[in-house]
Amino acid sequence: MAPTRKPNPAPMPPKKQSAPQNARASGALIDRIFDEYRGRIESRALAVGERLPSVRAMAASMSISNETVLRAYDKLAAAGYLEAKRGSGFYVSPRALEEGAPPPSPRWSGPPSPDSWDHLLHSEGPGGDSALGTLPAEWTGTEALSAALRSLADRAPAGLADYADRRGWLPLREALAARLRMAGIDATPDQIMTTAGATDALDLVVWSLLHQGQYVVLEEPAPFIHTQRLLASGIWILRVQRLEDGPDLQQLAALCEKYKPKAFFCSSVLQNPTSTSLSPRKAHQLLKLAEQHDLWIVDDDTYGDLLPRSRLGETARLAALDHFERVIHIGSFSKTVAPALRSGFLVANGQRMQRLLLMRSVSAIHSSLVTDQILHHLLTAGDYEQHCRKLQERLDARGRALLAQVRARGWQANGTGAGMYLWMSPGEAVDARAVWQALAADGTRVANETLFASHRFDAHVRLNIARTDDAMLDRIAAAIDRVASHPQPPAGT
Repeated sequence: MAPTRKPNPAPMPPKKQSAPQNARASGALIDRIFDEYRGRIESRALAVGERLPSVRAMAASMSISNETVLRAYDKLAAAGYLEAKRGSGFYVSPRALEEGAPPPSPRWSGPPSPDSWDHLLHSEGPGGDSALGTLPAEWTGTEALSAALRSLADRAPAGLADYADRRGWLPLREALAARLRMAGIDATPDQIMTTAGATDALDLVVWSLLHQGQYVVLEEPAPFIHTQRLLASGIWILRVQRLEDGPDLQQLAALCEKYKPKAFFCSSVLQNPTSTSLSPRKAHQLLKLAEQHDLWIVDDDTYGDLLPRSRLGETARLAALDHFERVIHIGSFSKTVAPALRSGFLVANGQRMQRLLLMRSVSAIHSSLVTDQILHHLLTAGDYEQHCRKLQERLDARGRALLAQVRARGWQANGTGAGMYLWMSPGEAVDARAVWQALAADGTRVANETLFASHRFDAHVRLNIARTDDAMLDRIAAAIDRVASHPQPPAGT
């Protein structure tokens, strides 16, 4: 590798730009930085291994926000031109000029630190509730679940000893097909397979339809289980920025042109961790792009039941538009009923379903018949719809209150009015990474951006709306004050 050189002293042409006043202006500046540095790299004006100006230095030179520069650098990294080195900055990637080569993608070697995602699964307590990805037990459907178990115990036991259909129990698949129609998705029971939650469905899709060395695209930020599962399979991961109305399609098109990825993993509704949803306009554009580049899509709808039906017109589930030509739809009941229930499903066309069934037959053999019957009772006799409406109303009220509290403290967040999470930043003037480290030193776990992104510098944290109280916000504020009184040198300067 060429020796690392000092950053280019002239980040951009000397003419300064005024700060953007709206998203369109910000997008133009992002594109300008992207085009400028792509040209420099492709013309060899910047050498492999050369460090770019720090985010703060670039922003200061152009009189724009750090976020605008960071998004431009992110876009260059996703396209394979840059790589991020934690605590140091952005560098020209060794693979930047290799035709068809993917950007650097780490290989899975297990959870790397005490702040990794698997520790957050067990972080409940005074210092960890806000980091959890579950609702409190008193919010979930434990009463309905108990009633379903009692109903199952009263049935004749003979049927519980038999193998189930590989797709899952037929009465449940019929109930799921009816429920999908309510969301505008037309699927037959034969297109549905029940699974042990969305994670099991994702695992089955990856194992059945992808191979080591293939390229796929993930949203940035993305659910950490998506990243970990793909890395464990030896699959190259490309990143596309998640915006308020869905993925950055210009960035996705550039990745498709350069790398010819096989699949795109995303969420139409209440994406984790941002709780944003895909707009109908962007959904149509995404499907056109997928057809143009022969890309199939995995739509993770784990949180979809938390979106009020009155707001369905604001978003679009891809399967409702695509009719499963390219889309695989994944659903789950673990977030709304109980995490331990481990009940979910996937929906695919006949060709892909045959491959999925083959792999199912040599792994789990079939779904849990007991779990399928419990869920069938919940959907058909347990008033699941009313339960979801109560969750939606409760999350909406708590979410609005939390958003007001966050903004009152001078922090930044966009309220979506639905979902479990608030994607919050303490602001550009705060060394967020040092804040999260200070909290960890005090035994407070947070779901910070490192868990959801490949190379962002910890600007955001995911707050669980149902589990974040005033005491947690006070701990964050105290950590911000401690960091401000003992500032660290900015990374990459």
